[in-house]
Amino acid sequence: MSDPLLAIEHLRVDFPEVVAVNDLSLVIEPGDVCGLIGPNGAGKTTTMRAISGLQEFTRGSVRVAGHELAREPDELKRRLGFMPDFCPTYDQLTTWEFLEHYARAFAVPERAERIEECLELTWLTDKRDSLCEELSRGMKQRLVLAKTLLPNPQVLLLDEPASGLDPLGRIELRKILLQLRDAGKAVLISSHILTELSGFCNKAAIMERGRLVKFGTIADLGHQMSQRKISVKWRTAADKALEILKISGAKILEASAVGATFDFDGGTDALDELLKTLVTQGVRVAEWRGVGDDLEQIFLQSGAKELM
Repeated sequence: MSDPLLAIEHLRVDFPEVVAVNDLSLVIEPGDVCGLIGPNGAGKTTTMRAISGLQEFTRGSVRVAGHELAREPDELKRRLGFMPDFCPTYDQLTTWEFLEHYARAFAVPERAERIEECLELTWLTDKRDSLCEELSRGMKQRLVLAKTLLPNPQVLLLDEPASGLDPLGRIELRKILLQLRDAGKAVLISSHILTELSGFCNKAAIMERGRLVKFGTIADLGHQMSQRKISVKWRTAADKALEILKISGAKILEASAVGATFDFDGGTDALDELLKTLVTQGVRVAEWRGVGDDLEQIFLQSGAKELM
């Protein structure tokens, strides 16, 4: 069985007056895009800095593609790309010169070809001769991402990459991340924009005060929610269906002759029983689906404080 691309075990980071990261463990496989979410001060950036070797940690282990940070830091870093929040660019360099500078620093083989590939991936080919100071905020973010991708890392750590981007910039970033996911990269991405993360994350890690509150696939975390919002449609008279829903304790949010949306307290088994009751009582159910089983709903029910 192959190693996961990123494996963190019992990671702890101590500062003089606070435990910034406390006993954090998670695993990210090829093709995973994991949203790292939590309030300000939860330990997200410290976690990423510790993984990348920029922040010393008290104990625990970090492995990237089977290489442990404590034993093989150089091998690990060759496979890891870290894009920090608010990473500067050099205004008087062109886009090409900026990437060439880092390609030389990373000792990237066949530099020109790799720079062209990263420009194309981040949709900056037509800006190759533009000065960095002429780029929009979204273009600069894509340029920094292109720089991060130059050595073709297997694992990407992206700290608030959508910060300050307009809606078009966020759409472009999402498309790039989907391409990286499809290429088998492992991505750990922090963001306050939970609705954006829901569009491409398949895993979530929720932190509060340095601790991991929840971790797993979006689907599994959605099933664990104590309260679910459900949309149901039927092909029979609404009266009987609505009566059954009310008796079950469902809180009706919207209702019509052909369906309803309701909140329901209870797990997956209780929902299964409710659906079974509807069918056995003669309600012809045409559609039954969860609504809002995304990162925002998962976060709100995780027990962590609201995002700041």
